[in-house]
Amino acid sequence: MRFAAPALAMLILISGCSGGSPEANPTNASPGTTNTAVPAQPTGGPTPSSPSAAPAPALSGDRYADLANALHKRGVAIWWETDLVARWLEGPAAFDAAIARLGELAKEPGVVGFKVSDEIGYKDGLQSMAEAAEFLKAAKTRLAQVAPGKQLLVDAIVPELGCLPWRGNNQQGCAQRVRLKYPAATAAALESYLRAKLIDRLDLSTGLLEDATYAKWGLTKREAQTDAWNRVKAQGWPQLTILQARKALAEPDGYQGDAGQASEDAATYVDVPVAAGARAVDIWTWRQQYQGNVVSLLGPGLSPNPLWSELVRRRGEGRQLATHMTPSQMPTDRVAFAHECDLAAAVFSAVFVAAGTG
Repeated sequence: MRFAAPALAMLILISGCSGGSPEANPTNASPGTTNTAVPAQPTGGPTPSSPSAAPAPALSGDRYADLANALHKRGVAIWWETDLVARWLEGPAAFDAAIARLGELAKEPGVVGFKVSDEIGYKDGLQSMAEAAEFLKAAKTRLAQVAPGKQLLVDAIVPELGCLPWRGNNQQGCAQRVRLKYPAATAAALESYLRAKLIDRLDLSTGLLEDATYAKWGLTKREAQTDAWNRVKAQGWPQLTILQARKALAEPDGYQGDAGQASEDAATYVDVPVAAGARAVDIWTWRQQYQGNVVSLLGPGLSPNPLWSELVRRRGEGRQLATHMTPSQMPTDRVAFAHECDLAAAVFSAVFVAAGTG
């Protein structure tokens, strides 16, 4: 794991929910239906002098429920986000406690399901395809018991896709190395989970390599992304699950790229996957602590930037976008809290809300 709309940007500039993990290099970088209708002309949120799109809530004291309910009232679909792999690896007591918590959270309005894994099989402690499948079966079975009808979403990075192994010997060598290193995150492994119907929605990263590597191979990063996503489409993954794309674009003090870089990033990480069958794109993250910094999409004081303008434009065109929000990173003042939820809801049709399961 940027845009152009001057009038909207001015509104956003005077207007301001984070959880989840980034891709392996964030700066270089599920079945059922959900109401994902988007407004025809997103405004980016109200100005301080205008009425909020929804009344400032009287907060209940449960910051997780407060955030989910505030977003739901603004038409945002809610996914509870948890590292259920870690709880499962800790043992039955930790796993059962997390499942019980998710069962309670599932009762909140607007909940579509649960994101249960960050990059399954990739540096998460799952050592084999069989172990990952065992985890997914346990998670799906238990969640169906406590939250029937809710979906299970997994995010994944498949490093071999970024290697483009169908292109030649160098690319095949690259792919073989990462297959051996991450046996539970290979394309074959992911397809086996999908065919076993263990994943309702898949947030997919193609694990793109550095620009310089692709330059040696005679193509750009966007061309590599197009090639990888066309391969995913040809393999039939969009027919096996509700397929979404994912990319980390948050940085300290907000996204730092200029207009040209923002336009390229939006085209590479939003437009290309959507053209190949991705139903939505998950953009990490609204605001979150990461490696000693607070990273975010917007700048200090919720100031907009070129990436935000690109996302606003794509939301206006009907793209389905998601992000991650952490209750502990939200303001405690209820007016500021409401204002920030207004702003997020202007661009994101779904949000992964941290579930507080550790």
